[in-house]
Amino acid sequence: MIDSDRIDRAGIFEGSLLCLAPMAGYSDAPFRLICSEQGADFAVTEMISAEGLVRGGDRTARLLRMLDGEGPVGIQLFGSDPGAIAAAASIAGGYDPAFIDLNFGCPVRKVVRKNGGAAVMRDLELMGRIAGAAVDAAKVPVTAKIRNGWNERDVNFIEAGRVLEGAGVAAVTLHPRTRSQGFSGDADWGSIRSLRDELSVPVIANGDVRSAADYEGMISTVGEGIVMIGRGALGNPWIFDEIKSVLEGRPPNVRTVEEIVRMMERHVRLEVEWKGERAAVVEMRKHYRWYLRGIDDIKRYRARLSQAESLDETVSILGAIREECRERCKRPA
Repeated sequence: MIDSDRIDRAGIFEGSLLCLAPMAGYSDAPFRLICSEQGADFAVTEMISAEGLVRGGDRTARLLRMLDGEGPVGIQLFGSDPGAIAAAASIAGGYDPAFIDLNFGCPVRKVVRKNGGAAVMRDLELMGRIAGAAVDAAKVPVTAKIRNGWNERDVNFIEAGRVLEGAGVAAVTLHPRTRSQGFSGDADWGSIRSLRDELSVPVIANGDVRSAADYEGMISTVGEGIVMIGRGALGNPWIFDEIKSVLEGRPPNVRTVEEIVRMMERHVRLEVEWKGERAAVVEMRKHYRWYLRGIDDIKRYRARLSQAESLDETVSILGAIREECRERCKRPA
């Protein structure tokens, strides 16, 4: 049965426009804070193993923590054991999330090999039991993220959505690709429209929004509602403000190379405060290629940043980029 009182308490899904997607290795607290400052209405943590959380692993528990100043945050769990999911949802509730999200869409082999993520799309009876267990255990709304299906022969997102709604979830996010597609090809936005027509709970649209123009194209296909942005925000947390500037009829901020470098420095400093210098400097390396893509004559600096061993060295390299680009670098399109 759908608990209407629980869904009514999910006010976060009423009036919100944009959210930051859960992205393993990327959507940690510092990046969520930056995206919140740029206009994301809410965000979702990196994917967290329910069994790892129940076992009490320190690394898993660290993923639950949030920074002061973040907007509303949902904690995303994955797993295939309803009991473990229920226990993990109860533990996660102690970190004061806005909601608990269940991952039924991750296509990564090491996740699906354990019957987690998108593998659950092959067993909707299990999906219903997992969702129902989470709803019963959590004191906050529960949502779920799904794909179109396991592969092109087994497209079952409508049936999955109905199962989840019946289990009492407050919203469903659809990434309209199959597991076999991974992130290749184009997201089928029409599937989102179809699912919205079938369900009474909010359906959050996800997939291939990398600009304000993409957002407008998606909305023209799927209708009004919340849009989740993932890879489009990597190296471009400004995307949330850019979209809102169009919707609000104000001039968008013209992003300069200097502004990009300032954001990179702020990001790495936040990461250092959050997880310590060594881990932060190493983990930030994957962000640099996203921030610097499309900027002319910058390749050698990317290589240096990827080899930097300290915050001071990183900041020095960023300063050199800033000075050179004041003279001749072109900003990304």
